[in-house]
Amino acid sequence: MLRVALFTVTGVISGVRSLQAFTDPAYMRPVTAADWFAVLSFSAGLFALAFALPMFAQLIGGRVVFRVSLVPAAGAALAGFSNLLEDALQMDFAFWFFIAGAMLSLVGLIAFTIVAAAGGRGRHRLFAAVPAATLVGQLTFSVGGGVLIMAAWLAVAAMAFGQLRPTAAEVSTPPR
Repeated sequence: MLRVALFTVTGVISGVRSLQAFTDPAYMRPVTAADWFAVLSFSAGLFALAFALPMFAQLIGGRVVFRVSLVPAAGAALAGFSNLLEDALQMDFAFWFFIAGAMLSLVGLIAFTIVAAAGGRGRHRLFAAVPAATLVGQLTFSVGGGVLIMAAWLAVAAMAFGQLRPTAAEVSTPPR
């Protein structure tokens, strides 16, 4: 259930924050509640993504897939923390750490997509669409790309939720 909740939170935060970009918040020098929401929700979305990527890799399966997922996860965590330092605490030096984290995340998502597609078994190869959608969503975040991230992660949450419930065959099979 934790997995479902994390995937859902990751998608919803990204989608809502991306749509808020159309209100043109002043996230560089936050003053209003909307400005602060922009700063904090963006970082929260990156932190959620940092935890969600390795959990998602466990659904796909394979050590290589999991290890590669740690790269964009580390990049997202660094970018989220740097964003807090830069925008919330006005520490301008953190901008360069944000750039490094964002680039690590983007390059890691490319690698994760390739490894998930190549290393996935059977229908699990289709899961490569999630890091690919996350990559495209991050690149287009300021014009609503977070909605694509939201759609991908909500689909994964629904799939993970479906795995929690027993199938009809499992329910009707008597115990041995």
